[in-house]
Amino acid sequence: MRSRFSLFLSATLLGAAALSGCGTTPAEDRERITFPARGDFPGGTSGLESLSPGQRTYSLDADLEKSHLYVQIFSASLGHDHVVRATDWAGTVRFDPSNLSGCSVAVTVRVEGLDPERDEMRDLLGEDRVPESDRETIREHLRAEDQLDLAHHESIQFTSTSCTLTGERGEGGYPVVEVTGDMTMRGATHEVKLPLEVAVDEQRVAARGVLTTRHTEFGFEPYSMVAGLFKNKDELYFVIDVRGQRASP
Repeated sequence: MRSRFSLFLSATLLGAAALSGCGTTPAEDRERITFPARGDFPGGTSGLESLSPGQRTYSLDADLEKSHLYVQIFSASLGHDHVVRATDWAGTVRFDPSNLSGCSVAVTVRVEGLDPERDEMRDLLGEDRVPESDRETIREHLRAEDQLDLAHHESIQFTSTSCTLTGERGEGGYPVVEVTGDMTMRGATHEVKLPLEVAVDEQRVAARGVLTTRHTEFGFEPYSMVAGLFKNKDELYFVIDVRGQRASP
């Protein structure tokens, strides 16, 4: 009994030390985000303003070879950082360059298609791969009632309310558009702002950016176990690096 208690005490002290040493701020964590996911960033014109006036719609391509949509979650204690890729999602972008504020961006991600610790994503982050058995355990935790609650909430949704040109340029030299919208996750809706670097011509669109939000903004706590020895940070970093094609009229 004493031996077991000593092991538990040692683990508790070790966990406390790890927690006290994990003092990175959200700003510092953003430097750890793997972004952009791809080296190429295709597009035509260098600015939305050079497009002819008129409403057009683009369908985002959910092919895993063409688009990356995933969330990075950093550890607050013991354990490793996580990356969860969306493998079942759909999205559209609709706008008139002469009236960008009235844009429409809609994305739906199916929770069942959220796949944690995929090999190609761990490779992308420069992290060790995770055994399939551990991946399955993480997947079960992700879908649990106290997390995304798949049994009652099948999807995560984003619907824009406005778009604004910021006057800034992204890493690729393309204009940055701030998309404001409502994000619904686990049945709770919260307003978010997503800065997107956008390259677009009459047939193609490419967009990339990072949306930062938190578990607690949607009414649930980050995953934790063993009295907090293993715990995720509150921040959620949704990485968007997507491609799309002009939809037929």
